Amino acid sequence: MKQIGLLVLLLAAPVMADELPGDAQYAVFMGDNGVIVLKLDVQIGGKSPRGSYERYVDDLMKSLDQNQDGIVTLEEAKGKYLTARDALQAQLIPQSQAVSADSSPDVSPADGKISRQEFLSYFKRIGLQPFLMQFQPNQNQAQAGNRQNRQPAANTAEVPLFARLDTNGDGKLSAAELTGALLTLRKLDLDDDETISLAELNPINNQFAIQQQQQQNGARTPSTSPFLGPGSDESLQKQIRRLIDKYDSIDPVKSGVEGAKVRNQKLSQKELGLTATEFSRFDGDGDGQLDFDELRQFLTSPDATVTVSVNVESTDPLSAKSVREEIQEKLKTTPDGSANINLGTTQLSVVRGASYDVGTAETFMKPQFMAADADANGYLEKSEAERAFLYGATFENLDADKNGKVFLNELIAYFQVRFDAARSRTVLSINEQGRTLFEILDTDRDRRLSFRELQAAADKLSLWDKDGDGLLSESEVPLQYRLTIARGNLPALGGNLLIDAGMVQAGTPAERTSGPLWFRKMDKNRDGEVSRREFLGETATFEQLDRNHDGFIDLTEAVTGTRSVE
Repeated sequence: MKQIGLLVLLLAAPVMADELPGDAQYAVFMGDNGVIVLKLDVQIGGKSPRGSYERYVDDLMKSLDQNQDGIVTLEEAKGKYLTARDALQAQLIPQSQAVSADSSPDVSPADGKISRQEFLSYFKRIGLQPFLMQFQPNQNQAQAGNRQNRQPAANTAEVPLFARLDTNGDGKLSAAELTGALLTLRKLDLDDDETISLAELNPINNQFAIQQQQQQNGARTPSTSPFLGPGSDESLQKQIRRLIDKYDSIDPVKSGVEGAKVRNQKLSQKELGLTATEFSRFDGDGDGQLDFDELRQFLTSPDATVTVSVNVESTDPLSAKSVREEIQEKLKTTPDGSANINLGTTQLSVVRGASYDVGTAETFMKPQFMAADADANGYLEKSEAERAFLYGATFENLDADKNGKVFLNELIAYFQVRFDAARSRTVLSINEQGRTLFEILDTDRDRRLSFRELQAAADKLSLWDKDGDGLLSESEVPLQYRLTIARGNLPALGGNLLIDAGMVQAGTPAERTSGPLWFRKMDKNRDGEVSRREFLGETATFEQLDRNHDGFIDLTEAVTGTRSVE
């Protein structure tokens, strides 16, 4: 069977709202041979990503319309909606996004009033999108590309996990060996923290020396994402150019152009790997080639090859289906609820990220305010604010009325604007996890394997067993991309777990900043979960919080738990 090498992930967003039909989310992964269009049928709060985002705009307008006359004036809105500068500072748009810091939503017409459409156009103009795509390349793969004559087992990408699990030494892993991974590696947990770090797996290697050597052998080359989509900061024109640059061939069999000596700047059916039916829909002039404008149509309204349904706020397993029989055979949902698409040498795993009711900005900011207000006078002086952990906000920005004092309501109002904008969006985070077993099992990329991550090892066997012998050889482990779909959050509030990059490389636990205080304190090994051993409360309380009864309290369960343990 021909291997499929190009997965096209085109993510619909208002950036292209005038070009995309309906609310479909698509995406485009550029591999080596052929094209698969992945449609993401995403639901968040009962709405599509665009519907959720537009509900945020409607709520914003209601809150700004102070006299409830149905009209939002510039005066009513002043200082109460996100500017381009605000969005950049809050990390809601890419730093590379070209925006006008002085842009105003009141442009069509400039009459001192802001309509719903003007707000939608304004947020689109400054780069605030309802669907955001973020790509994180595999660090070890990128570093490997900068080194020649690599030596085996010389860096973190080659931690001897496979050999550790191969207890009978036959060069392959059986279902029993993968199922027993937790028991096999438990003896390596020298610090008894319920995780297996790089140092514990491979104590001979000096990780600091390895990192120093990597730095000396050359800085990391910037990695270009193989995923295309309007959720990124690339223009559609640039994406089309990348498609042509990668797949335009002078091979007459592929290009369909006999005697060609130069690339024709067009793509044929074979170059794209589309079926005849899929290709013909875009080949308007019937010449067997898609030119720039026809490729634009292809990227903006493709036919789905694989559809993955994701209800962000559900706990049900994801479902995936394909219109191609040969692809349908490669789709599988694993016990962790993820939808996996096996493309031979490459695998895509679509997972649902943690989604929970995080309340409001007050939930996070009031404790920070109370801790910072050292003299308990009800407001923060500049010196108090500068000593507090206020997520990068300056005293001048927080002091809305410029009276030299920051009151709690000012602090909450400042972050609520950013919080609401972040929560209105759906985020697709794509991690290139590499080809080694360690990298693939290390789903949170903290360079350690938690016991939960090890428990998932056996589920991978049937996904990768190409020859069907019931055993897994190292050559069968594919290059894996993990696609996580979740509701957006501010980087520091109630969502992303902040991990210092230096600590991650060395496999050292970093301080977590998300979740209730009791949860963070009990999570001694900082793996993002509280085990039975770590939990300090009553057994009955643990059982109540551990909703899925898997022996761990994760971040979602901690936040949504019905009983406080603080």
